[in-house]
Amino acid sequence: MLRHFFSAPDFLNLLRFWDASRTASGCAVWADDLARVPRELLPNLIIVDWAGEPHFRYVGSECASRFGADPTGRPLAATLGGAYAHYIRSLGDDALARREPIFSACIFEVGDELMVTGRLFTPFAGAGAAEPNLIVSVHMFSRAAFKLSEVGRSGFINESQRLLIAGVPEVCQRLDEARRYHHLARAVPGRPQAAEWADIARDLSRSALVALRPFREAMG
Repeated sequence: MLRHFFSAPDFLNLLRFWDASRTASGCAVWADDLARVPRELLPNLIIVDWAGEPHFRYVGSECASRFGADPTGRPLAATLGGAYAHYIRSLGDDALARREPIFSACIFEVGDELMVTGRLFTPFAGAGAAEPNLIVSVHMFSRAAFKLSEVGRSGFINESQRLLIAGVPEVCQRLDEARRYHHLARAVPGRPQAAEWADIARDLSRSALVALRPFREAMG
């Protein structure tokens, strides 16, 4: 799943937006202005107000389609249900407590079908808040016939990686570099340089990403 950092520009774009939104205190601030968010992020973007009972403040069109309906305004726990809600809640709590972005790779299983997913959670403080109380995130999904609403009712969840993104903006530069090496390695897999480029990409990732304990809880 680390390859998603190299191949999906949304993750890197959100990291840059988060870093550009940081104030002198180090806290990223967002004042409910979607016009400030890079337009290319909006379809896969989810914003959750974490104050009190977390609830969806914005859900992009691609994510709403995956849910089967637009959950904007609804409580997170009631919308997701079961271990799906517990997984997302633990990820958001972790990002807010650490005040740093966190990337998560996870597989959803419903019946005999699997959906490979990746998401980047970034902590923001809303207007007037002294501490982060919003999670601004982007979500990527492989194709599957089931809707996300089925995951909470009858599915299983397995988070394979949870990675703290340390040292932004230095990390952005390293990930951008690693992404270029990744594309080069894919373009010429038969050449000796391909293995070297792949090794450099992995080394850059190890220096930029800190492994955290993944979520474990079966559904159903």
